[in-house]
Amino acid sequence: MSEPRETPKRSFFFFRKGERSISRDLSACLVFALAIIIGLVTAYEYMGRSKMLRREFEEKADNYIDQLSKSVTFPIWNFDMGSVKHVCSAYTQNDLFSKLLITDVNGDPLFTFVRPGEEDENPIVRTRDLYIDKEKIGHIRLELSSRAYIRNLDWILFVSSLTFLTSVAVIYVITGFLLDYFIRNPLARLRKGMDKVAMGDFSYRFEEFQYIELLEIGARFNRMTEEIASRESRLEEVNKALQAEIEKREKAAKSLAKSEKRYRALVETTPEGFFMIDGTQVLLDVNPAFCRLLGRTREELLGRTVSDVLGDYAEERFADRNRDEYRFELSFTNMDGRDVDIYVNATHLYDDDQVKLTFAFITDISTYKLMEKALRASEEEYRTIAEYTFDWEMWIAPSGAIKYVSPSCERISGYPKAYFMEGPMRVENILHKNDREYWQAAMNGQFLSPDGTDMRLFRRDGLLRWVSLTGHQVMSDSGTSLGLRVSLRDITKRKFMEKQLQYEALHDPLTGLANRTLCCDRILQAVERSRRRENYYYAVIFMDLDRFKIINDSLGHNIGDKLLVEVSKRLLQSIRELDTVSRFGGDEFIVVLEELASPREGIRIVRRIRENLNVALSIEGHKINVAASYGVLLSPTEYDKPEEIIQNANVAMHQAKESGRDRIKVFNRRMLDQAVLAMQLESDLRSAIGGNEFYLDYQPIYSIKTGRVAGFEALIRWNHPQRGLVMPGEFIPMAEESGFIFELGNWVITEACRRMKSWVSNYESAANMMMSINISGRQFSQLSLVDNILSNLSEFDLPAHNLKVEITETAIMERAKQAVEMLNRLKNAGVLVSIDDFGTGYSSMSNLQEFPLDQLKIDLSFVRKMLDSAENTEIVKAIVNLAHNLGLNVVAEGVETESQEEMLRSFGCEFGQGYLFSKPISVKEAEAFLNGDIKFGNETV
Repeated sequence: MSEPRETPKRSFFFFRKGERSISRDLSACLVFALAIIIGLVTAYEYMGRSKMLRREFEEKADNYIDQLSKSVTFPIWNFDMGSVKHVCSAYTQNDLFSKLLITDVNGDPLFTFVRPGEEDENPIVRTRDLYIDKEKIGHIRLELSSRAYIRNLDWILFVSSLTFLTSVAVIYVITGFLLDYFIRNPLARLRKGMDKVAMGDFSYRFEEFQYIELLEIGARFNRMTEEIASRESRLEEVNKALQAEIEKREKAAKSLAKSEKRYRALVETTPEGFFMIDGTQVLLDVNPAFCRLLGRTREELLGRTVSDVLGDYAEERFADRNRDEYRFELSFTNMDGRDVDIYVNATHLYDDDQVKLTFAFITDISTYKLMEKALRASEEEYRTIAEYTFDWEMWIAPSGAIKYVSPSCERISGYPKAYFMEGPMRVENILHKNDREYWQAAMNGQFLSPDGTDMRLFRRDGLLRWVSLTGHQVMSDSGTSLGLRVSLRDITKRKFMEKQLQYEALHDPLTGLANRTLCCDRILQAVERSRRRENYYYAVIFMDLDRFKIINDSLGHNIGDKLLVEVSKRLLQSIRELDTVSRFGGDEFIVVLEELASPREGIRIVRRIRENLNVALSIEGHKINVAASYGVLLSPTEYDKPEEIIQNANVAMHQAKESGRDRIKVFNRRMLDQAVLAMQLESDLRSAIGGNEFYLDYQPIYSIKTGRVAGFEALIRWNHPQRGLVMPGEFIPMAEESGFIFELGNWVITEACRRMKSWVSNYESAANMMMSINISGRQFSQLSLVDNILSNLSEFDLPAHNLKVEITETAIMERAKQAVEMLNRLKNAGVLVSIDDFGTGYSSMSNLQEFPLDQLKIDLSFVRKMLDSAENTEIVKAIVNLAHNLGLNVVAEGVETESQEEMLRSFGCEFGQGYLFSKPISVKEAEAFLNGDIKFGNETV
């Protein structure tokens, strides 16, 4: 073993080549790996214990906040601040509490605690609202100091770090000892033996070792020295073989020179082209004919490869050197620009056993190719027409033999061409038995229709297909028959589309129910059966979903469509198979019940439908309660047209809807008469404005405190030419339903502004009065409403403070966002805004704060019942207080007794309106009052 050499100075991590130690690296890797594992385990334990401490700390905070909430809720509710402070002081004795704040519902502090010197950047914070019977009464916020938690974490970190470092040191010492014993000492013995072998002592053999790994290394080294000696002898034999190969190659060169002299006279004079290539496809020789064919000289061609001269295709063909001969065609453009087609016939020439040359004869076939191309084009044109036609084409000879079948037969029938080449019976066998007569007639030359005869056939896979049969006789130039040309076109998709269109024409696309057309047909069939059969009963149910528009507007049309589908399913589940359910339009459905044992059975089925629909539906997480109004027409009836029957059932349905919804009404003649009257009323309503049949009465609004008139409310009246006075309760709903309310409302606004301007101009007492006009819910949805009001104020030059608009809270809430914008415009213009019939809608305090309002009118139903019970009294008082808290004044509607007036005065209600002061009066009476000629109550101008 050689003496250790002195190594240059190196860094701890970087070594020169050959200076690294396996044992040292292995030791370092083991220690590093174990250190990582121990570090991860230690870190995991540290994180786990820290999370556990944090969780315990947070659970303490949760317990404290729960206990505090329970302890202070009732003292706060009972305003027992002493108990609150006593309880809170007991908790703040705990060192964990750094801050504690308890506030009431308005945010005012009830108890505050801050521990001196406690500045914690990461405290545990807990907050909670305090409730009594779902009413919020206060709020708690506490902070627990995290210093104890941080001290515990620091101690755990110290112990974990110490354990980690100790473990790594122990492992490092043990690993070094084991590596010395098991690796370094045995390797030193191996190194000593290898040095002897390196000096040329191949007789040296390694001794046996205790460990199998070192024993195997020694055995393999011994075999290596034996192999080296064996290879030295084989090298001598290889040298001798190389010398023999050199001699062979010299003989082959001489033989090649002799062969060249023998064949040159032959190839130089042949009219066909000729060339010779070696194994690398380099041109060794060419004849003049080949040079003329390519348009190049001999010198330009020799030494070039086949790919340079004839292209890559020729190179690929000659690349297979295991073949004995080559025959192929090739096209190229020569140097003269002429397109040349050649035929190559080549074979190998063996000069000796080691040298393989290839010689090829080239024939110019350009003329033949042009002729072949023209013939192929003609054939391809015919084949394209015949083979690629979409229809199934057949040519049947006069003898009945099949002369041609197009490939489309397999696509249409599933059978190959060979199957139908056996004869026309093959086609007849796969046809539907009811359609075979059409094929038999065609085989006799009788085609029923020039546009095609529709037939059914069964494919090989059993599927039914529709085909259209057309054909004609094929005649030769001499007039003799060449047979039949038959064409079968696949029309399955067309037939399917026809059925689909027929289905869609009779069914609703959304629900799949029968549509209006099919429904009328089913009703007509029921009517005809009732004529033919005695004791045959049927019923027609016209139903309309209640408040469906609200569902559409609030949840969206997608939910509305899904609701209609679910309702359709419920209807189908509620009826018998022989009955019909149809969607008549929108949310309207018609159910036709047939084969009823009696008319009463129809009523039972309607009730069953209603019970099924009343079960709540769940659609995309929304629980929806469905109700409908039902109009029923029972047979026997004098009506025999489906349209009349549907109309009468619809009339009954509207009667049910007007009766309170979710009702069932059976049609009778009186309903139709009422519907006719309503239609007449609507017709009369439209001509009423042009006939000056509307006029306004005015009911005074007075100050409860002073008894003076503060303004008037304009009330519309209709002087019908036949019926006399018609009150708004009868014609206003009709106007809203028909849309006439917009025109009628605009007339009221114009007439009220015109009248108020006349009073302001002519009577000093009217200067500070206001004219109140009612805006209906339908009218409030009109976007041009504000523009109409402001244009009337401008047209009549009426000050805005003389006009007040009254809108119901329901109308405002149905269009909350739109309402805010519209009311702001009115408010900014100076027009007063009042909520009419307050208490009958569904507004909330937050909504009232959002809307720009001036006044609140209490509905007369509350005022009339005010003295009936203490509860009613408190309701009115609460409404007055609510209005005052919002900065609004109050008008009480329907004041009819002095007791009511006195109680309203005690509540602080500013204005009253009712029969106690005055009924609605005419224009003349109002002007007489303004002129001081008459008085109301104790009031005079």
